[in-house]
Amino acid sequence: MKTENFTKCNAGLSFTNADLIASLALHVIMNEKGDSVNASYYHILNPSTNIAVGAEVTHSFSTNVNTITVGTQHVLDPLTTIKASVNSDGKASALIQHEWRPKSLFTNFRKVDTKSNDKSPKVGLALALKP
Repeated sequence: MKTENFTKCNAGLSFTNADLIASLALHVIMNEKGDSVNASYYHILNPSTNIAVGAEVTHSFSTNVNTITVGTQHVLDPLTTIKASVNSDGKASALIQHEWRPKSLFTNFRKVDTKSNDKSPKVGLALALKP
């Protein structure tokens, strides 16, 4: 008789309203140190310009470390969105995303570790094409 074991387990709760999303999730990966719980909150402040703020708190049980991330987004025009976030580890990121064709996105991304002077900022470019 062959037996199988669970290797990964995820559970979550979510509440969604017209202008906010709140969620709580538990992630467990067996035989690894991948056990964490995170709670997130996303709130649209101005629906006409899609200005929104969000926050996430993550707790790792194996390392007993908490990470807090806060971020915001703003729609500059119907085709261009900017987003920025910073977390308690000192990592800050920003992106600008432009829809240059229907369902085709160009993204320019920057990420910097503010607590480490010897690391260079990361720069990313992405192109997502959909027919």
